[in-house]
Amino acid sequence: MRWTPADTEWMKRMKTYIKHQDEMEPPTVGFYNGGQKLMFWEIVGGSVAYAISGFMMWFPELFNRWLVSIADVVHDISALVMLFGIFFHVYLSTFGEPGTIQAMTRGTVSKEWAWTHHPAWYKEMTGRDPYQDMEAEKDRLYGK
Repeated sequence: MRWTPADTEWMKRMKTYIKHQDEMEPPTVGFYNGGQKLMFWEIVGGSVAYAISGFMMWFPELFNRWLVSIADVVHDISALVMLFGIFFHVYLSTFGEPGTIQAMTRGTVSKEWAWTHHPAWYKEMTGRDPYQDMEAEKDRLYGK
């Protein structure tokens, strides 16, 4: 889940991703895209903030009153951010990206799904160029 320059580039084109304007993801998208990594770090950071602020709220006698008040706000905000992340994750795994629920529930994806959403990972796993395979599949299906 290390952030790379490819992830920054992916984030810059998020609008294109959401609107499904490209047939395939950029060739640099590996096993996780920038959005998936961002969601991972959102959950990690939110969980840490939630745990620390929760501890402070459980044991208010150990901390200053103003610090406990801040912890209360941080706790609520981190819960809302994580809740939004979970709802967004459920949306993307069902309606937002068809075929994704299978990856989450069975741990498998079709080769077409893999080359469309994670071309660098597809190439790493198969040794084949995802763009060439997509074009070959189009030719097979549409008789070009």
